Amino acid sequence: MRIAFTGPESSGKTTFSKWLSEHLSNCRLVNEYAREYLEEQKITRATADDFQKIVEQQQSLFKVSNTYSHEIFDTDIFVLRIWNDEVFNLKLTALAVNEANSMDIHFLCSPDVKWEADPLRSAPDDTERQRLFEKYKSDLIQSHSNFVVLSGEIETKKRMILSSIQNMLSKDEKRK
Repeated sequence: MRIAFTGPESSGKTTFSKWLSEHLSNCRLVNEYAREYLEEQKITRATADDFQKIVEQQQSLFKVSNTYSHEIFDTDIFVLRIWNDEVFNLKLTALAVNEANSMDIHFLCSPDVKWEADPLRSAPDDTERQRLFEKYKSDLIQSHSNFVVLSGEIETKKRMILSSIQNMLSKDEKRK
């Protein structure tokens, strides 16, 4: 099962992907490459060239690994697409939603948590975070992606994640 966390910055993607990776057996956790790249380059804002490198590397990380039962992604194609729309507006075919970056389920993290300052983050405004959340939701709907909105207290979100995954696994078992 391929699982991705998506949504505006500082909404819980990293927190939940790490947490889930500790609760599932035989899983691969794929971190957000943008953060690794920016930290390695010692920069806080990507240029268009940086962004293209980030997209290429993240795309290679999206490739399916048949070694694991579960793959958990701290980001997805929608994060890259919206980042591009908001900052660069580049015409990159690598940003198309396709089999190579498809997920069985996306967890859309609501920005209903306090924004945490970080040198790589730029949108502390709650109105802006909500606007971006709605953009994520719209893109997921338009692409016919399977997704669950995570909102509420952290324990509620964790129960939603586990319940959604269990439901999908149960459906898969019934199909066999």
